Amino acid sequence: MYIIFEGIDTCGKTTQIDLIAKDFKDVDVVITREPGGTNFGKKAREILLSNSLNSKRAELLLFLADRSEHYTEIIKPNRDKLILSDRGFLSGIGYALANGNFDFEYLVELNRFALEDSFPDLIILFET
Repeated sequence: MYIIFEGIDTCGKTTQIDLIAKDFKDVDVVITREPGGTNFGKKAREILLSNSLNSKRAELLLFLADRSEHYTEIIKPNRDKLILSDRGFLSGIGYALANGNFDFEYLVELNRFALEDSFPDLIILFET
């Protein structure tokens, strides 16, 4: 089962992921995050956090490249395990809508492409 945890920074996503992983100690659990869950993702995260990109489109495409790599490297080969991800495509869409002039339906289609039509089984949203 692939579950993403969504919410603002410091709302407790990572804490809850760790607690759930401990509760399911007899199950194969994969803990990951977006961006930054792969080697490419770590590099992409550094670029994104450095604010060195001037183009919102380049920023969006970097997020999507990370999402595709993350899906291929982490999610797809582990679909038979419990996958707990700190953020996912929903944060990417929300961020893109808040910071750029992008169409919602277009963003969904781009994410569908990056995720090979394989969305999470469950999304847990933390409201604060």
